[in-house]
Amino acid sequence: MKTNFLKLIALVTLTFNIGCSSDETSGTTVPNLEGSVLQGNIISDLNVPAGNYNLKGVVVVKSGATLTIQPGTTFTVTTADQALGSNYLQVEQGGKIIANGTSSSPIVFTAQSTQIGAWGGLILNGKARINVAGGTEIAEAGGLVYGGTDDADSSGSLKYVRVEYAGAAITGGTAEYNAFSFFGLGTGTILENLQAYKGADDAFEFFGGSVNAINLAAFGCEDDNIDWDRGYRGTLSNIWIIQPSNGDFGFECSNLPVEFNSSPRSNPTVSNVTITGSGNVNKAAFNFKEGTAGIITNVKVTNAGYGVDLRNQLGQFQDGSLKINSASITFLTALTKNGISGDTTNIDSIFSLNASAVGANTAPFTTGTWIKNL
Repeated sequence: MKTNFLKLIALVTLTFNIGCSSDETSGTTVPNLEGSVLQGNIISDLNVPAGNYNLKGVVVVKSGATLTIQPGTTFTVTTADQALGSNYLQVEQGGKIIANGTSSSPIVFTAQSTQIGAWGGLILNGKARINVAGGTEIAEAGGLVYGGTDDADSSGSLKYVRVEYAGAAITGGTAEYNAFSFFGLGTGTILENLQAYKGADDAFEFFGGSVNAINLAAFGCEDDNIDWDRGYRGTLSNIWIIQPSNGDFGFECSNLPVEFNSSPRSNPTVSNVTITGSGNVNKAAFNFKEGTAGIITNVKVTNAGYGVDLRNQLGQFQDGSLKINSASITFLTALTKNGISGDTTNIDSIFSLNASAVGANTAPFTTGTWIKNL
């Protein structure tokens, strides 16, 4: 009798552990996603076991909830759901996503149609500072509030995550979704080993905030690959960009379009960048405009029309707070292009040239299976 009772206890315990994920820090259990579709509002902690799922419609991780995704998981937007309207995953302020894949078991978000711009990508909204009036605003992608005063805010962790075929247009064409949209993220958010693959708009866009990122790959994205504005002040390290023939700028960088000197000023630190350009003689590797600052070091560029296209404001170039150090640039037309009407300043000195610059360290991108090649 006693033996049978112990067997029953063991069976119940095993069944419970299969159905839930244990949170070792709190001693509680987190329920697993039921079924094969991730959809709707996530209002409490949820775990997604490794496997294949559909992402359907607008999925929102609400404030106070954490969505945890296990390594080796793939989410697919079906062609049928694509036809019905918007599909994307976003995290609102106070919510978190923990999507930590590995180099051999990445977490992948894709589309069944393999059509560029099939869906809206990943959107994270944080509470770090941005430089708009009032300190917060509504995100152009997803329509949630972002910004605030907490530069150490955390929206979770993304590691070894690939987003494919994203960048669906917003109604009216005033803005577009990106593969990865980072709105006001703080330094508590972890961004490591991320790939944007064949997106219709930007690969990675940083709307203000102070978040840091390492090992970013953008392959085949039709618009800009790294875009920042609204006072972005983080550190970006090890970036590998391969543009398609219809690609736009490698980097498009702004402070704030409506007020070039708004504070805090966009002023990130960027290092180890490799860009294979689109071959378009009218497109630059770097487009600097509207008051951005920033120091970029160890750059290797090939097949770009220009090295830099400077627009709208010279102040940060003139005071040295906007600079590219140790750069090897192979350009088709000119090293720099001054897009400021009527200005004749020679801006070639924005570069400190070094023919031996090697750019990105590609080793992290070629380890495992997390990178998808063109």
